[in-house]
Amino acid sequence: MRIGRHRYTIDYVHLALITLIAAAVFWYLLDARSVSLSINNLLLVQPIALFALAMYLFIVPQCFHRVDAEVATLPPREQDPLSPTLPSERSDVIRMAALGLSLGLLVILIDVIGFDIGIFLFTAAAMAICGERRPFHLIAFSLAVTLVGIYGFRALIPFPMFTTIL
Repeated sequence: MRIGRHRYTIDYVHLALITLIAAAVFWYLLDARSVSLSINNLLLVQPIALFALAMYLFIVPQCFHRVDAEVATLPPREQDPLSPTLPSERSDVIRMAALGLSLGLLVILIDVIGFDIGIFLFTAAAMAICGERRPFHLIAFSLAVTLVGIYGFRALIPFPMFTTIL
């Protein structure tokens, strides 16, 4: 594709995928708004849908790549630090497996030990797996996440969740 003096290539697969996702989000938002405009119905759906649509607008320009002759003759840059790469080191793979296992244990045990203790233990385990070793930070951050999570969910969702302490 040519615009002015510049030539561009379009990543059609990426563009089609994000457009499909944006269309599904937009349809879901319209469907939720057609049912009811009450705050209880749209409390989570509308802000997240609008955020997702805004992200779509930021992602679309990345599907267009300029390929002018002078750009092609520049030396290749080093690998983009933001480009997704699969972890290749054994420690990273073990860390990912441990995080997945701890999330699985949270889901399985949440009805047994309670939502509050489960969230606290999962947060502490995830921080420890990711490298945090200071006990005060492990306990304080896990407690803060637990309190915000429990009281936040109770304020937003009228669902009786099983808690042991809170």
